[in-house]
Amino acid sequence: MIQERTAPEPFPAVCRCGGQRSYYDKEKRHIMQFKQLTLNEIPLVQPYFRQMKSRTCDFTVGGMFMWRNYYKMEYAMDGEIFYSRLHDQDGQVYYNLPLGGDVAGGIQVLKGQTEGGPLRFCTVPECYLEEFQAICPGCAVSEQTDFADYLYQASDLAQLGGKRYSGQRNQISQFKRGVEGWSFEPLTAGNVGAVEAFFTQTYLSGAGAGATEREENDRVLEVLQNLDRYGMVGGVLTADGSIVGFSLGEIVNDTLFTHIEKADRSCKGAYQMLVNQFAAAYTGGDVTYINREEDMGDPGLRRAKQAYHPMELLKKYVVEVM
Repeated sequence: MIQERTAPEPFPAVCRCGGQRSYYDKEKRHIMQFKQLTLNEIPLVQPYFRQMKSRTCDFTVGGMFMWRNYYKMEYAMDGEIFYSRLHDQDGQVYYNLPLGGDVAGGIQVLKGQTEGGPLRFCTVPECYLEEFQAICPGCAVSEQTDFADYLYQASDLAQLGGKRYSGQRNQISQFKRGVEGWSFEPLTAGNVGAVEAFFTQTYLSGAGAGATEREENDRVLEVLQNLDRYGMVGGVLTADGSIVGFSLGEIVNDTLFTHIEKADRSCKGAYQMLVNQFAAAYTGGDVTYINREEDMGDPGLRRAKQAYHPMELLKKYVVEVM
């Protein structure tokens, strides 16, 4: 964990962002102490996610906490504002959008913490760019094209109607013809052990994986072993009495976020069944959108996500404030 140093001898500091000035009296201000983000902070930060005006996956329990170790995430509270930061593989520090309503004030506070150095934000939703540019007109903005989220109409995936989804319906028909019986049931404490065993045998018994894949596998196991703490909803697909796939996600306001989707690739149509059944089970009413997250620049993932015809790509940006 990185420890922030104590402020030096008091002196007046001025932060200039565009035409605005914010004065920081170091006799009165403090350097925020960032701490390692753990599962214990889920109840603290979860209410902030519901206040977001974006639907990007980074501001969900799964999006933030499943990757907290990989990115060495830390957090700090200052008043009513929740701050968090992460470290990329080169050790570069990036901040997330301050959460708590006063985004402009949070940015100004972080600018005061950096003591003149560049302040970098990552995965900034497009709908917050105006606030950055109003505070700091000279900030540098670059799009993170591989991190755009795929957003869908929930009814499209729950119904798979029309010619554009004929391929998915054909895959589902093949799945149903190939089994004597199937079911899709909620993932609960009663079947989570069998789901963990399926995941371990199907995904962890083969050749070694890369660092990112290993981290994802570890976090899938962590979610399964901490269902209550993560608070996710899930579904289990079975064929002839055996588990062939499962999905896990969370609902924030009007959006279902699909965080985990795993199936036996030898079972034809299992993935298409998971997408359809998960959407049908957990959307409707006030839940009208599904976020299936980003493709991370992977061509196979990109084709798979595009095949479901997203209504929108939720763009994200790196913003650097000098």
